[in-house]
Amino acid sequence: MKKSKINTILIGLGNIGCGYDYSINFELDNPQSSRKIMTHARAVSCHPAFKLIAAIDNNKKACDRFNLVYKNFTYESIDSFLKNGNKNIDFVIIAVNPQFQPKLIEEVISKISPKVILLEKPIAISMSEAIKVNNICKKYSNLIVCVNYIRRYLPVFFECKQIISSNKMGKFLHGNIVYGKGLLSNGSHFLNLAQGLLGKLEFFRKLNQGISYGDFDRELSFILKKDSNSFLSMHSLCSNNLRAGEVDLWFEGGRICWLNNGNSLYFWPRVKSDLISESYDSLSNIPTIFNTNISKYQYFVLDEIQKIFNCDANININCSLDDCIETMDLMHTALTSYE
Repeated sequence: MKKSKINTILIGLGNIGCGYDYSINFELDNPQSSRKIMTHARAVSCHPAFKLIAAIDNNKKACDRFNLVYKNFTYESIDSFLKNGNKNIDFVIIAVNPQFQPKLIEEVISKISPKVILLEKPIAISMSEAIKVNNICKKYSNLIVCVNYIRRYLPVFFECKQIISSNKMGKFLHGNIVYGKGLLSNGSHFLNLAQGLLGKLEFFRKLNQGISYGDFDRELSFILKKDSNSFLSMHSLCSNNLRAGEVDLWFEGGRICWLNNGNSLYFWPRVKSDLISESYDSLSNIPTIFNTNISKYQYFVLDEIQKIFNCDANININCSLDDCIETMDLMHTALTSYE
């Protein structure tokens, strides 16, 4: 018996909603047909397990532009969508600016009642708003909320985590994150990635405050602590107008680097010297290079979310709301340390 598809609606038709891969050709239910899958609309359209029932955006021009490619029904509000008799929705993707998410989440839950919601990051523009989002969602015990920190869903993330958790890596020693284009907007991607790989981190101390970014964001540099002797520095490129994102992690057993916005992943294992007189080990001259497949990141997000619908037992959510509250809490502590 053929499984029914996961009925999905998309709210928000901006860049991550449908813009980034808008001009790339594709075929329905065929992920190989699209050279890149970088938006929610493209991922749902190409993934054979999902069905895009409709898209919602209060901007009519955005809806009209969307219809030129996707031909799905579009609506300017949730109410207008529901007036057409649309009720059986399993999955809702919310891809709007973070300042609008708390109110919209409450409306989605109360009017549509999906099993799973996927939120864009950051989930809010402040810690108080993030707590509001968390409190709203926790009222509904059967609701599963995932957050679209895309690197946490890539297959290579699980390979990387397996390497780190293996005995050969040993203790985390030191790390460095470089980012640009706002702490909440872009830096949070790489902070969240580091948390996913290393576990719980604590704020240690501030370094320097950078420029404001947009209406609610800014850039700043600070140091996080894994334990009493292990630290992770987070450095902003500040006013150089560079969008960056790199995570460099040193362990007793080697070094792992996510380079160039996570497009490449390198692993250098620790090797013993051939010289009898050399008491220090070094890293291998030749790294293992992993294919991140990041050009289809949004497809992999749906691949993991599909597992939620296929599994009756409790499963680990790749990037849960609780994970993102921890990320928001660290950023909030860093931001308020400059006040």
